[in-house]
Parts: sequence; structure tokens; C-alpha cells
Amino acid sequence: MTTTLQGYGQAKAIEVKDLQKGTIITWNYGYKSEVVEMTPSETGKTFTVLLKSLQDGIMRERRLGATTLVATT
Repeated sequence: MTTTLQGYGQAKAIEVKDLQKGTIITWNYGYKSEVVEMTPSETGKTFTVLLKSLQDGIMRERRLGATTLVATT
């Protein structure tokens, strides 16, 4: 599977539910984050993902759908 990112182009992608701790995610314009922790919702339809930015080192949370495609390196 692949996805298209703005300012970056085509990238290999996997579904959020298949992410593992330590996976590097690439976002639009080539920004990258490392997965630190994943917490599923009660229904399992979404995940709250704790991400560490590789640019500034700040930890951020994002809630993503389980079947959402994210680009990986």
C-alpha cells in the first residue's frame, strides 16, 4: 500500500492498527515522528497515538482511525 504526501510524494503506508512502538511515521513535507505509545479506544475503531517529533523532540498525541493509512519509512 502507498499514500501520497504533500511536498514529499508517494510513500509506503500501513494502517494505524498495525503500527508498533518505535515505528517512524512520515507526514506531509517530510516531517517525521516516532511512535512512543498506542492506546486503542473502547470500540477499537480509533487509537490515541503518542508521537515524538524527530525535528523538535516534542511529544504529541494524535487520535487516528484504526484503518487510516500512515506513511512509514
